[in-house]
Amino acid sequence: MPCGTVLDFRSAEQRLQSHANLWLTPLTGADPQAYGGAWADFLDQADRILVARVEEAAAVGEDSPLQSMLAVMDVARRAAASGDLELAAASLGYCETLAARL
Repeated sequence: MPCGTVLDFRSAEQRLQSHANLWLTPLTGADPQAYGGAWADFLDQADRILVARVEEAAAVGEDSPLQSMLAVMDVARRAAASGDLELAAASLGYCETLAARL
């Protein structure tokens, strides 16, 4: 394995829940429990909230640090919608790195 490789043996669902608990719910206010395990619906709502926050900042002429997260969140949202929770969880890992800089 190359240096820096991280192995996470948890299931995709466990990793998604971890991302929700650690940073996504605190950042967006969206709660996965409200969607009864429908990760695609939860990620869709979280993405809508992030997009709205970026648009609000742009409307007053500000750059939002959340802008850098939107493309990767979109990948996570679309992956979950197609049933690929592994890709969704991996995408949220990149988002977590970006969120840590906020």
